[in-house]
Order: sequence, then structure tokens, then C-alpha cells
Amino acid sequence: MDNKYVNKALELSSKVASNVYLDAISKGLMGTLPILIIGSIGCLLGVFPFDPYLQFIEKIGVKTYFLAASTVTTSCLSIYAAFLIGYRLAGSFKCDQIPAGLISVFAFFITTPLTKDSGLMMEFMGAKGLFGAMIAALIATRIYCAFMNVDKLKIKMPDGVPPMIANTFTALIPAILVGLIFIAVATIFSFTPYGSFTQLVYTVIVTPLNSLGGSVWSLVVLILVQMLLWFFGIHGSNVISGVITAVYLPMATANLEAYAAGKALPNILCNTFYDTFSGIGGAGGTLSLCIVILLFAKSKQNKTMGKLGIIPGLFTINEPVVFGYPLIMNPLMAIPFILTPIVQTLVAYFSMYIGLVPRFTGVQVPWCMPIILKPLLAGGWQAAILQVVCIFIGCLIWYPFFKVSDKQRYEQEQSLEATVE
Repeated sequence: MDNKYVNKALELSSKVASNVYLDAISKGLMGTLPILIIGSIGCLLGVFPFDPYLQFIEKIGVKTYFLAASTVTTSCLSIYAAFLIGYRLAGSFKCDQIPAGLISVFAFFITTPLTKDSGLMMEFMGAKGLFGAMIAALIATRIYCAFMNVDKLKIKMPDGVPPMIANTFTALIPAILVGLIFIAVATIFSFTPYGSFTQLVYTVIVTPLNSLGGSVWSLVVLILVQMLLWFFGIHGSNVISGVITAVYLPMATANLEAYAAGKALPNILCNTFYDTFSGIGGAGGTLSLCIVILLFAKSKQNKTMGKLGIIPGLFTINEPVVFGYPLIMNPLMAIPFILTPIVQTLVAYFSMYIGLVPRFTGVQVPWCMPIILKPLLAGGWQAAILQVVCIFIGCLIWYPFFKVSDKQRYEQEQSLEATVE
């Protein structure tokens, strides 16, 4: 393929990956994972479907606090996200990060719909207000960092004042100005049909995006882009991770809130679905390739590669195979490399769509959780069996292409050995 197009793809990917705003969103949302896991565990312990257990925890009074753990984590996701996104973005601009995080939370709060008593509407503190929180945090932090670069807006303390106190006063005027700007923004939006900035974002951006993101074909397109980038040596998973998190994490939290309330789970797709089925063993569904290598390889090089790749693959780490085989810029292996995760995603989706396998509850499980155990925790034994089925399907897709590749390498090795002798 023409290097000109490859270089353009590399350049575009580099710009996307290095964009400070997307990076702040991605890292900020990833930073919420520990708190979301706490909430997920609390929710599971509070509603575990075993009547004697539920009666016991209700009798001793701990059930309330298990559910409260979910309420103050997943139901307050937007608050944590606003702080962490502002914190991360301020770090990119070399500004004091904690004031930026606090200002981001204020900006989100003040632009969120209020009750008649000027209280916060809790429904927007969770997944519903996440996009509003992200936008408010980015804008507030960027303005704050711009003001921090204006020396005339800084209150300078004498040299003997401790740095912590001096930094607080330095940030005082920029923080006040940002606060006043967002109070003005909130006031202006209160006169619109939407009533608030966050409500506008939810109506105009989030609702259509949820409809689009809820379609499996949207996820298929994202996976296709991811795998094409990987083929050219670009870390496609990193490039689309921000989009995956921003679109599908709110769907997971919506499921978790519904699960805690005893309601029907609204979404099939969520970030845990993607982690579990759209790259089993890593991008490209390469755990299936490692299994095929171990079972059928004749080439010594491939046998070694299978042994090196299988253990990391169980933890969704596949760089040894992707770069060692290699799968990058390998036309023969490009078809299964791109096709496998798409087929696995579609099989998993339609298995849940027809009710064969229950939907994920929204419980957050680390992406590096071992294969089988991850779906077991996220969705139950049916999901674990479904993942095994998807791995087997992946093996069927990889096998014919691997056999051709392995035959070529085996013949090369035999020829080389004959030459040496």
C-alpha cells in the first residue's frame, strides 16, 4: 500500500492520541474505575438473588449500606468524572490540578438542573449528567488555565509564605472569575426551553448518541476502525478507548442502577461487554490464535510464539503476538485479525438480544481480569459459557489462515536447515 496513505493514517492517529482534551476525558473516566468497582461490589452484595442471604443482611441492617455504596459511587459518577477530567486537563497545561478539579465540579453543579429549592437533581449526578460534566470540566479548566497564565490576575504572596498557602492565593482570582462565568452561563440557560446547560447537552447530544451507541453496528464500525489502525501498526485500542468509555460506560451505570432497583436492564451494550467480547485475549481476538498455534503449529518459530503469547492472552495482553508474529502489515493474517472480534461481538450481542444469555448488570470488572472469570463476574455463568463459545468461533476463523502461514514458515525453516547441513 502507498506509504503516503499509511503516513497520513499514522499522522491522524497521532493527533487523536495526543489530543489533550480527549486524553483528559479518557484518563479521567478511567480514574473512576476503582470507585465504580466499589459501587459494583456493594450493589451485588445488596441485591444478591438468594433469599436467606437477603433476609440476613436486612435483619442485621447492612443491606442499606451495601446499596448506599452503589448510590454514592455509580449514582454520583458525574461528580467524580468532573473532578478527575479537570484534574487531568490541568496537568496537561501545567496548572495546579486540585483547584482545577474543584472548579470543574462547581461548573458542573451550577449548570445542572436544580430543584425548586435550589437543590441538585440527583438523577443528573449519575450517568445521565456525564456528558454535561465532561464538557463543563473541559471548558472550566481551560478557562482557568488561561487565566492562570495572566500575571495580573495572580495574588503574589511574600517569599516567606508557605507554598501551599501561596498557591491558594495565586489561584483565587482565576477561580472566582471562572465561577462567575459559569454562574452567568447557568443564568442564561435558565431562560431557555432546556432550563440548564446539562439538560441541553442531554437532550441534544446524549439522547441521540445513546440511540446510536445502542446499535451493535455502531460498535462494529468502531471495532473495524480499531483493527484497521492495528493493522498499520497504530495502537487502535488506545485511539478509540476514549469513545468507548464515554459512550458505553454510562450504559453500564444505567444497567447497574436498574439492577439495584430491581428493574429490567435497559442496555445490551456497555463498556464491560466490549472488554469481554470485542477483543478476547486482546485486539483481534488473538487468544483464539494462540490456542490454534499451540494445537496445530509445525513451525518452531510459531510454537515458541504460541507459548509466549498464551499466558498474557489470558489477561487480555496480546502485544507479544501482535508484534512478535507479527500481525501488523501482514496481508494474509489481516482478514482473521479484523474479522474475528467483529464476529465474536455479533455472536455475543445477538445471544443477549434473543434472551439466550442475560444482559450484563453493569458491574465494573478490570479489563485485565482473566478470561472466563471476567464474564462470570460481570454477567454470570451463561456469559462465561458464551465467551468460551466465542473463543471457539475465533479458533475456526483463525485456523485456515494460520495453516497457510504456518506452512510457509515451516517450509522456510526446513529449507534453511537443509542449506546449513
